[in-house]
This record gives sequence, C-alpha cells and structure tokens, in this order.
Amino acid sequence: MFDTNAALDKAVRLFWQRGYEATSMADLVAETGVAAASLYAAFGNKAGLFAAVIERYAATFSVHLYAPINDPALSTFEAVKGLLEQAASSFSEPGTPAGCFMYSAAAAVSPASAAIECLLRDKRIAAEALLIERLHRGAAQGELAADTDPAVLGKFINTVMEGMSVQARDGATINELLSIAEMALDRWPAAV
Repeated sequence: MFDTNAALDKAVRLFWQRGYEATSMADLVAETGVAAASLYAAFGNKAGLFAAVIERYAATFSVHLYAPINDPALSTFEAVKGLLEQAASSFSEPGTPAGCFMYSAAAAVSPASAAIECLLRDKRIAAEALLIERLHRGAAQGELAADTDPAVLGKFINTVMEGMSVQARDGATINELLSIAEMALDRWPAAV
C-alpha cells in the first residue's frame, strides 16, 4: 500500500506544472513512485486520479489561499486584501509551479475531457461564490458603497486573481503581483 496523500501531493504538482492533457499515467507513475496497477486500483483511471488531485489541492492550497476570506475577525476590505496578497505569495512561491493550479490545469483541457473541465469549473465557481458571499456580508454590514454590486465586485476580484496567475506563469515576481493587487484594491468601493 502507498501513502495516498503523499502520492496526491506529487500528482498535484505534476498536473499543476503540465496540465491534465500533457500528463500521462507513465509520468504520474514516475513522479509518485507508485506502480500503475496501484494507481489504477486506487483511482480507476487518470480522470479519477485527477478528480482526487483536485480535492487534495482544494483541501490544502485552496484552504490556505482563501483563509482571509473565512476569517471573521477581518473587515471585508482586509479579507480581500489578504486574499490578493496570499494569491501573490502562493502564485510565486518557490518550490511550487507558478500560478494557480485551478487556472493552470484548466488551460490545456481539450473538449474530449469535458468532465475534467467541469470539475475544475465547479471548483472555481465555488471559490468565487465564497468570495461573493463574503462581499454580500460586507455590504449588509455597511462596509461597501451602497451602490456596489457584490457579485460584480467578486467577479472583478476573481478576474484580477486569474490575471495574476497568468502573470506568475509568465514569470512575474511577488512584488509585481503585489503591485497588481494594490492597484485592484485602489478601486475598492468603500462606504462613505
């Protein structure tokens, strides 16, 4: 038997770096050190392994990334600022592939792998919904300008993060990503 979480952590990094389509089972066997028969027995196929990888990423990296949004001690502005700063740090962290797994892995999914794209899209939509929910709470508490649409603001912040992910993949430094976050926060619709 093999350590499932250790194997999934290695598979996360491989899929993150190469994407779903470009990663073969042979690559996964080589990276994880787990025999193909054992991977197939545990996950069924590459798609099943990838589904487990998505869940592992969500339970590790995503939890850390979205921690500020879930912190009730922070104001809404502080939570979003923390999210964008965490994104800048995570997307450029040495030792992990650049950018965000949820965006990077989806970039190279062909129409033949529609189920995989659907899994990734569902996770991205859930993360955006979490952000929008936090913005709705902030609006209800009077922390946002009265004319602010929390859904639009959430999509804007999410789009900034997607762009930061692409910038990180293209070599942007943490300081460059923090500058992008700062510029986005300059548009914050504070209550009067």
